[in-house]
Amino acid sequence: MSDLFADLPWFLQEHVHSSGWTEWRSIQKTAYEHFTGGSQHILICAGTSSGKTEAAMFPIISSLHREPTKGFGALYIGPLKALIDDQFERIEPILRDSYIPITGWHGDISQSRKRKAVSNPSGILQITPESLQNILVNRQEELPRLFGDLRFIVIDEVHAFMNSDRGLQLLCCLERLERLTGCRPRRLGLSATISDKTVAGEWLSANTGIGTVVVSDDSIGDRRIEIRYNMFPSEKEEEGEYRKKAVTRYYKQLYSDVKNRSCIVFTNSRDSAEKTSRSLGRMAELNGRPGEVFIHHGSVSAELRHNAEEALKNKDRKNTVVATVTLELGIDVGNLDRIVQIGAPYTCSSMVQRMGRSGRRGGTQNMVVYCNDDLAKYWTEIDGISMDLVRSIAMSELVLRDGWVEPAWVPRLPYSLLYHQTMQYLKPGLGARYGELRENVLSMYPFRNITEDDYKWLLKHLVSIGHLERMEDGTYLIGTKGEKVSFNREFCSVFTTGKEFEIKFEGKSIGSIQQIPSVGELIQLAGRVWEVKEVSMKDYHADVVESDGTVNTPWTSGIPGLDTRILRRMRDVLLSIDSYDYLDKEAENCLRHCREMGKELGVSRVFSERSRGFRMYPWVGSRQFDTLKRVLTQIDDVGAIRCRQPYYIDVVTDLSERELRSAIARILNESDGTDLIGNDDDLRIGKYDEYVPDELLVKQFAADQLDVNFQI
Repeated sequence: MSDLFADLPWFLQEHVHSSGWTEWRSIQKTAYEHFTGGSQHILICAGTSSGKTEAAMFPIISSLHREPTKGFGALYIGPLKALIDDQFERIEPILRDSYIPITGWHGDISQSRKRKAVSNPSGILQITPESLQNILVNRQEELPRLFGDLRFIVIDEVHAFMNSDRGLQLLCCLERLERLTGCRPRRLGLSATISDKTVAGEWLSANTGIGTVVVSDDSIGDRRIEIRYNMFPSEKEEEGEYRKKAVTRYYKQLYSDVKNRSCIVFTNSRDSAEKTSRSLGRMAELNGRPGEVFIHHGSVSAELRHNAEEALKNKDRKNTVVATVTLELGIDVGNLDRIVQIGAPYTCSSMVQRMGRSGRRGGTQNMVVYCNDDLAKYWTEIDGISMDLVRSIAMSELVLRDGWVEPAWVPRLPYSLLYHQTMQYLKPGLGARYGELRENVLSMYPFRNITEDDYKWLLKHLVSIGHLERMEDGTYLIGTKGEKVSFNREFCSVFTTGKEFEIKFEGKSIGSIQQIPSVGELIQLAGRVWEVKEVSMKDYHADVVESDGTVNTPWTSGIPGLDTRILRRMRDVLLSIDSYDYLDKEAENCLRHCREMGKELGVSRVFSERSRGFRMYPWVGSRQFDTLKRVLTQIDDVGAIRCRQPYYIDVVTDLSERELRSAIARILNESDGTDLIGNDDDLRIGKYDEYVPDELLVKQFAADQLDVNFQI
């Protein structure tokens, strides 16, 4: 099996034999060649279950076995505790006889295991960015002993980090780690959904002075998508019976798609997951198959999530798990027969990630997408056009035909993170002058677009609000108000997590909800309905008993914006006469109707005339749409505007199309975005934005939330 096999230590060779491998995959061979033949960082891009983990970890383990390190030799950084636990369970048995320890480290790992690792650091440390930040701040004197001989860093699911302040925090941590210990580890990034590999390579290299080589396998095997369409009548009395039959028919169809299959049913919200899980569970019981439907989302207890993951791994029984984004990343759940998606996913990246959970180890990836228009909800369709169906088709075409996913959007002006890293740097209490802060904080890669003047402005503001104190010699120290923030146990994270109310049944946690319940209230959680029997405000929990009935328990969460390319492909789908062999009969009929309505509405024209102005169909992404809406409010001869984001804007005006186009182009050309921000805008998006001066938040909002560089 080539030089790669011969280079492996005996315990990895035994694992290869026992796993029945007969050859290496192309990315594994190529990654090995770059690993042994150079010193660059390596970005490994390939589909789910393509062998990325082995491509990175086998050479690292071999190197650590040949040349043991003094302290931790490798860091594995994952975005989720569950992913770290999953990787630990996969790798730990392989290393059991190798004398290379592997240690998991996050909030759920016991203090005794952490103390053991610190007392005798060695091998591989698996960790989240927040836990790494915690170590950097609270164990600074021990860092050279722990990481002075660190040689490798593996960043899993790179794409999940690149779009967020959390990913930039990780880069800050790695840069600080190198400066404090003198180590120069080689970085290996893993991802299944990287669009722009150049940008991802630059991100991985960030300020190390070492380039990144990309190892990719763009072969994806067979992908199969089926789109089914359902329409639920309104709740008017005369249509009530039709609605009931339509809903029942939908759940019977959904159950037939998962019955006798190992499946994940993905939904776009926790509320939808709860409703779907309960209904499928009832269908399973009616079919004499109780206990085969599970649920997995962020508000369900860790124990129930673990049970769901184990159910999917069960080789003796076919089970279904209804999930949100929590099962989207690469937790190994075995061979799945099918993925079901309720509603169009928000991104093509999500579609690829979710679809890739099926057909593992070379099989066909299989996804069924349900597009459901509920006429009881006002946002279901737009003037007779099912945007959910059109978007599902557009995204399917982008994924199946173009192989496209959204490019990463790296935040340009992360002032919230700059506050966080400044306070973290000053936390040991020795203080620092501006020059030291500039060299050790502002110089880090995430802040490359922030000027010295802006940093001085931030520091001056922090002194004025009591978060910093400035001594006569220019030394900055953390002030009284800053101590309350920076010494809080949650300070190591840069993302906000709202406090939720814990729900317990017979003393065991089943999950949490976002609102405070009342005694006697019904709530839906973990795929069941519960009645609240007792509420304790002291420890923020409620005791419940199982009940029956129908109830909605809402959760709120952010919704990612749509990319312009998705909107443009939606327009193409509406204007095209192409047929799509993955649509069922109802979806075909609906698409035919949507195209007829599109012609009638004039969706092919950006400016469709109306009696008092225009209806604009710009077909641009969410950021551009919001920018356009703001531009229109600055045109003197434009009256009221009304919009359905990101699809159309109704404009009341006496201007001609030419005059309106000219005015829009002029404002976009002259604007830097800051003049488009109003007093009603909530500029505080990041966790620590409340401590950043408004003038900087305006710059941040314009840079990261708006886009003036587009045309209509």
